[in-house]
Amino acid sequence: MKKKVLTFLLVFALILSVVPCGIPEVHAEEEVEVEDIDYSYLEDEAALVGYMETQTWGVYLLSGSSTIRKYSSTKIAAGGATSATVDCKVIVTVIVEKLTSDGWARVTSWTATKASGVLVTSSKILTVATGYSYRVRCIHNAASDSGSSATNALRM
Repeated sequence: MKKKVLTFLLVFALILSVVPCGIPEVHAEEEVEVEDIDYSYLEDEAALVGYMETQTWGVYLLSGSSTIRKYSSTKIAAGGATSATVDCKVIVTVIVEKLTSDGWARVTSWTATKASGVLVTSSKILTVATGYSYRVRCIHNAASDSGSSATNALRM
């Protein structure tokens, strides 16, 4: 089990380090209503990883993670990974959000699916506006099980 988790983390780290060169421009934003939240956890780290909390139910979903890191002064690498305990349909939905004066606003999102497997990962390099903080949330699915993970916010 430990080898499977270590292999998963290594594969995910490698994918983030060799993200495809296609750099989509991101402009559209969808406002998300947010209540009063303490934003004191904003960080200036070069890379942040959020892990899915352990589920007490389900037999298919093993783990999930969200990742965001600075790629350059105006670009971030964002992604997520989902792993399963057995071969099954595995999905990761990656949601990138920006902190505005009104709260967190969706910048972009995408989904990666593997019809039969134990691991699916997806990452993209995005051009973002400086002076804002960004975070990544992921929804993880393996067969009928689901979970979520999120990073802290990364200042750009």
